[in-house]
Amino acid sequence: MRDDIRLTAGVAAALWAGAAVLAVHERRVALRADLEPPAEPGPLVSVIVPARDEERGIGAAVRSLRALDYDRVEVIVVDDQSDDGTLAAAREAADGDPRVTVIPGAPLPGGWVGKPWACWQGVARARGEWLLFTDADVVHAPDSLGRTLAMARRLGRGGLTLLPTIDCGGAVERAVMPAALTAIATFVSPGPLARSARSRVAIAAGGYILMARALYDRVGGHAAIRGRMVDDVCLAAAVKRAGALLVPVPAGRLARLRMYHGGREVWEGWSKNASFAAAGGATKGLVSAGTVAALAVLPLAAAVGGVRSRDPGLAAVGLGGVAALMTLQRLANWAVPTPARYAPTLPVGMLVLSGAAARGALERMRGIGPRWRGRRYPLAR
Repeated sequence: MRDDIRLTAGVAAALWAGAAVLAVHERRVALRADLEPPAEPGPLVSVIVPARDEERGIGAAVRSLRALDYDRVEVIVVDDQSDDGTLAAAREAADGDPRVTVIPGAPLPGGWVGKPWACWQGVARARGEWLLFTDADVVHAPDSLGRTLAMARRLGRGGLTLLPTIDCGGAVERAVMPAALTAIATFVSPGPLARSARSRVAIAAGGYILMARALYDRVGGHAAIRGRMVDDVCLAAAVKRAGALLVPVPAGRLARLRMYHGGREVWEGWSKNASFAAAGGATKGLVSAGTVAALAVLPLAAAVGGVRSRDPGLAAVGLGGVAALMTLQRLANWAVPTPARYAPTLPVGMLVLSGAAARGALERMRGIGPRWRGRRYPLAR
């Protein structure tokens, strides 16, 4: 029995150690968009900003887009039937700038999820040869578009996705957001597979997707993924099936956001997202959530159990896994900056994330689907 426990704990420790090695590798090979020479004035870029109940952050986002130093740009903000002051805040931030159009979105049609519908409406008004989809809480550096457009055109894959730097406030965000990044990079979309043309694995961050309009039209745009809850990843997968790639690039200083504010939003947001991360439906999502939770607690349980039972082998295996988890938490710091004292919190974050995923999976199994921004999506996939 003890040998079985040691073996199981060893598997978990080895997995987390491998994830740490992968994370180190990814940092070494990551592209640096902030060092890319900015593009000279070239093609018109249409920036599409879908927004629902984003009064809190949309002003800063629109003002940062107005401050872009790439001249040939138009900004289209689509207010997706917000219940707060999003529309007014966006118009105030636009301040009459002729490059910015703020429109109230049409009612949500059946079969659509809100964000794809808002993006689709924005594209209908877009004139640019390139499209940038960005969220209403992302703040852009002035040189961000010039550099990302130059990189996308140089790489020649059809587009790129910046992975915005995530700012956190409070213990829950600082524990869960690095865990979410680690889970995605380890289990959902490891970097080498996401970049490989031979793999079906794809990743994109909805906060910043830059792609050629011709490619967008070729893959059917958001109409082809109208019922998808995790629309960014589904769009990336469609692009990859078409033989192109949204190249994932860390944003660094070029784009930042605070994804969720406080524990309630963290719970609701990851209940919406995480249950759709595993392909194969709600049941597989529930199993995946339980597996991740078990893997997260096994190293600490083995370390404590080994000390209490005076089993140095078990304790060593457990401590090795704990060290790997702490290393992973600090390696996530490039994308989710947190104080060093949060290094031991990754297992807690994984448990919260797994709980949110399980809750979302159960809601899907009950047929009520996820809830977000005041809407319920029972048919979302």
